[in-house]
Amino acid sequence: MTPTRSHPEFPDSDSADRGRGFRAMMARIFGDAEHPLSWSIPAGSIAGIRIRIHILFMVYAVAQMLWSINKDFFGPGYTAIAMAVLFTIVLLHEFGHCLACRMVGGDADEILMWPLGGLASCHPPNNWRAHLVTTVGGPAVNVAILPITSLALWAAGRPQTILFNPFNLGVFYELNSWWLVTLWLLHAVNLLILAFNVLLPIFPLDGGRIMQALLWRSVGRRQSMETSTFVGLIAAGVLAVFALVADTVLVLGVALFCALVCWSERQRMRAPEVLGSDFDLFDEDMDDQTREREARQSARRHKRDAEEQQELDRVLAKIANSGMDSLTGREKRTLRRATSKKRQDG
Repeated sequence: MTPTRSHPEFPDSDSADRGRGFRAMMARIFGDAEHPLSWSIPAGSIAGIRIRIHILFMVYAVAQMLWSINKDFFGPGYTAIAMAVLFTIVLLHEFGHCLACRMVGGDADEILMWPLGGLASCHPPNNWRAHLVTTVGGPAVNVAILPITSLALWAAGRPQTILFNPFNLGVFYELNSWWLVTLWLLHAVNLLILAFNVLLPIFPLDGGRIMQALLWRSVGRRQSMETSTFVGLIAAGVLAVFALVADTVLVLGVALFCALVCWSERQRMRAPEVLGSDFDLFDEDMDDQTREREARQSARRHKRDAEEQQELDRVLAKIANSGMDSLTGREKRTLRRATSKKRQDG
């Protein structure tokens, strides 16, 4: 029997299997090569929420430390502290979004850390209130941290550093120890992230998302997205001009990213109109993972609704038998919630 040889253009099955196995292993570590946002490595999991660090974040941190070598005071050591503080505050902020999303019955299972901030994979229920709570959860963490760092600076004898000019950080040079620098950076970075996220009405920053959720309540989801992305494009342009004047590359990157997101959302909402179809791409995602997630959310909502209805039936039966005066405080709250929900649905 004459031995056969695989054609060089068509690798044998063992080579193909090894290739697929290697690609699968690399995909588990670094994500899908076709999606730049997934170029990241896993960094553990907390409360079922996976943490991934984008490769560009590590490159950015190393570049910052190398760039600071030639600085007179803010050298690699202090830069490393600043990077660690930035990572910690942003991570806590994103955990706030995830936990708030779970509180309202949504799913949140991953946080991606990258140079322009953090991206929490949150999927709240499809209503304005759930989206608003999920969005506010991030800044709420920063608000909770603020009095802690303020009191710590006061106790350390540095009350003058609690309020500072973000465009003139000369207060930094008044600190004469590593622990004071770390404490002040925790305070300053936390305050700046809070202000930057909430005060700028740029989608998808928290300020833009809060505006969109509040508009959703009165004008509907689609119109709220139309308005918030339009405002976001204008505000992102203003922010980009400011970043160019102030020579701030990071802020310029955030502005360009936000403008791209706003533009993409507007294009996605208008796609059904361009295609002449009634299919709403804005409200539909056809991948299996999304369908499974929505099925889980629907099952939880049905279970919660059934439990609420059962409790309401029990309260109504008690009223019929013993009157309103027999209700406990908890039962009265159940009745008020059911009445309010019925009015909203009507």
